[in-house]
Amino acid sequence: MTAAPQTRRTSERRAELVAVASRLFRERGYHGVGMRAIAEAAGIQAASLYHHFRNKEELLLEAIYVVDRDMVVEHLPLLNGPGSHTDRLAELVRAHVRHIGANRDAWRVAGRELRALPPERLEAVQKFRREYQRCIARHIAAGVAVGEFTCADPRLTTLAILDTLNGPNEWFDPDGRLTIDRIADHYAELVIRLLGA
Repeated sequence: MTAAPQTRRTSERRAELVAVASRLFRERGYHGVGMRAIAEAAGIQAASLYHHFRNKEELLLEAIYVVDRDMVVEHLPLLNGPGSHTDRLAELVRAHVRHIGANRDAWRVAGRELRALPPERLEAVQKFRREYQRCIARHIAAGVAVGEFTCADPRLTTLAILDTLNGPNEWFDPDGRLTIDRIADHYAELVIRLLGA
């Protein structure tokens, strides 16, 4: 057996355990869930869970990273892709909203349980959030410079856009009237209109 398939299986198993923990943290709150409950929900022994994660805090951090680290790693490269500034920002907006639909538990945990992290881990998360904000603001400023966008304050506008984009975290229902793809398209249209493109 090669190392790569084993590493991939371990990574996939860790992601499954993080998803289980995220669901329980969302349902019961971080402080209302223990490692034994997470292991039981995952159908494994507690010792097996400790093989993957040292403690509950590490699971919480990974759940929050599904939102904050993955958004930086997976979505920011869209701003450097092909197309106009308008096209690239619209694609980032769609990806952001679709990410909420695909990771509802992690998004709820990242919004409500962040303060359960110790200061050094909280700062690690905040660095990802600031990087995401900075890159979007730079992209908007570049779009203004080439005449695609109209915006007096790219940084403030970025914060307003992100407040808007994060809204579906609170109300999106996969069984509701609109699909997440339809919502993503609508939000992209709103953001581009806001910037006068």
